[in-house]
Amino acid sequence: MNAKVLLTLALAALAMPAAAQTSSPKWGSFEIGAGTYTPNLDSEFATKPGPYERILGGGHGWMFRLGASKALLANQFGAIEVGLRTGYFQKRGKGLIEQVNPDGSTSLVPSVDTTTLDIVPTSATVTLRFEWLAERYRFVPLSFYGRAALERYNWWVTGGTGSWSKKGATNGWSVTGGAALLLDAFDPGLARELDNDTGVNHTYLFFDVTRAQVDDFGSGKSWNLSSDGVSLQGGLMLVF
Repeated sequence: MNAKVLLTLALAALAMPAAAQTSSPKWGSFEIGAGTYTPNLDSEFATKPGPYERILGGGHGWMFRLGASKALLANQFGAIEVGLRTGYFQKRGKGLIEQVNPDGSTSLVPSVDTTTLDIVPTSATVTLRFEWLAERYRFVPLSFYGRAALERYNWWVTGGTGSWSKKGATNGWSVTGGAALLLDAFDPGLARELDNDTGVNHTYLFFDVTRAQVDDFGSGKSWNLSSDGVSLQGGLMLVF
């Protein structure tokens, strides 16, 4: 059998649908991930730089997220899930104190005390995931999904002594689009064993982009914790 015949057979095998497998029923999914986040706090202030940039240094920080979802509908094409997510974000900086200048004027300068902004986001989500390509064709191990969520960001600011100087919660919404790489495709035998032993149907590495509008739906009295631009996130997802 020459090389051309071998190559033809190999390409034909890749193009064939994956063999039917007996898998456990799909109940839902669990994910853990991390991504960039920059609260848009300074958008409320005409003077630049705003307090977020001056006190906390501006720029993005890391938000860690985990979530669990229950499948309302699951078939060979994908799933519709409802779920809950939570996470944690913290940014540290130096508080500002008023200083009297030699000419009698005053200005704000960094103090020696550390201040922190902590945010715990909580989300109620609806996710639509399309898995047909990843499950049926070995050479396209990708699943795509979209998510809409109602958001509630609980936040607090602590001073140098660790005491709360301000706290509150801001509500809003978010939309997410993403893609996930099916790891089962790289070792189908191990994936079947994992399903038989634990009930985990699939293991994915995911990457998504989120636009969050968290400003109490446009209220001028609330802290604007919307993402400044879009937030990027990646992590591990288990479908079981």
